[in-house]
Amino acid sequence: MFSDFTAIFADVSWILQHGGWVVFGALLLYMFYELYLEHIQLEWYNGLKWVFLKITAPLENERSPLAFENIFEQMHAVQETLSLAEVYIEGQFQIWFTWEITSIGGVIGNYVRILPKFRDALESSIYSEFPGAEITEAEDYFQKLPPYDPDKSAYDIFAFSFRYINRNEYPIKTYKLFEHPTAETMVDPIAGLWEALGKISPYEMFIVQFVLRPIGNEWKKHAVEHVQRLKGVPKYLGHHEDGIMKWANLFLTPAFDMILRPDFETKNSRKQEEPPSLMLHLSEGEKQIIAQVENKLSHWTYQTKIHCMYVAPKEKFNPTLPLRAVIGAFKAFGAAKSGGEGLYELNTLKPLLRRWTKVNYFMFKDWERPITKFRVNWRKRKHFKFMKNRFWLHGPAPNIMSTEEIASLIHFPQTMVKVPQIERVQVTKEQPPADLPIVPGI
Repeated sequence: MFSDFTAIFADVSWILQHGGWVVFGALLLYMFYELYLEHIQLEWYNGLKWVFLKITAPLENERSPLAFENIFEQMHAVQETLSLAEVYIEGQFQIWFTWEITSIGGVIGNYVRILPKFRDALESSIYSEFPGAEITEAEDYFQKLPPYDPDKSAYDIFAFSFRYINRNEYPIKTYKLFEHPTAETMVDPIAGLWEALGKISPYEMFIVQFVLRPIGNEWKKHAVEHVQRLKGVPKYLGHHEDGIMKWANLFLTPAFDMILRPDFETKNSRKQEEPPSLMLHLSEGEKQIIAQVENKLSHWTYQTKIHCMYVAPKEKFNPTLPLRAVIGAFKAFGAAKSGGEGLYELNTLKPLLRRWTKVNYFMFKDWERPITKFRVNWRKRKHFKFMKNRFWLHGPAPNIMSTEEIASLIHFPQTMVKVPQIERVQVTKEQPPADLPIVPGI
């Protein structure tokens, strides 16, 4: 065995002496670069000051979710263009904001956590669509909860995150698909969420947290190519091949044609004109899906993470009913899978089961109980931490959602939708008339 280690050491020494140190040095430099970048980013992020705002819905609301679509389009201005010095010296990166729908004892509220410099943009976008709304600073409800420990705390949590089941190019059903074309009414599927949140007990809490990070159009290049493949455009049909096969087909196919095909056939045969696409052969359902994907690509988009958490005292902990209602409300925006590879289907938001705070044993329930408990507690601590800190880099990969999709999930209920215990503005505030006489000295 000693001789084996000696041989391995000799091989490693030979590789390092004959240029291997260059690779080792490059890897070491890359590691130091990543550590340096993470250090300056955390220092910059920890120095940020946030403002926590409470958004109170107007008493009467006749506006459709289109109003919130306009709000999120205006809030896309949170996206900033950063210089190299800001990124690699100051540690800045693209920031985000959160919109949180909460039910504390059955009272439904809307909260936003955002940087103070973007507060004016948020207020102007909301007041322009809902003059009767109210925006005030509030205390973070997480600060009212005692520090959480799965074993010692008097309360317990159940948490999970929603993820797309399909590619980011495919949207979920949006509010426009629920509008009646002639009656000018809309069946609002998210009303089921409000109904469930309004019925929880006074000792319970439920949080639906949307972490929204605006992004540019860079990701749409691959999305457009995917749409062209769905249409059957010949130019894009082979773009899904990997690099080696792609270049092999590019050079080897003409060579084989020249060798194997007779000269007269090559010279005299007419080149068949390729159809521009296969759209004529697609079904109406497939065409509608392509139209929905193209509609999504025409909107501004956000990288979006959706986290949910149920909180209750341990002796009264029962997350089953609210969880089913919340998951069912989100499921209404998706489409049932029809089988196959799912190329022509809308998207669906489903809980990410491999990360939620429920762990199943592998084979032996009793023997694995300590390991299962450790895994559950670790997930609970992690979920509670990243939901409390609202830190983007924690949690699962984001969904790329358009402003139309986000507005379908986040909006004020219309007057016709009866939502129990949602906080609304009870007193209307009006500006004094411009010609109001003023008595000097009073």
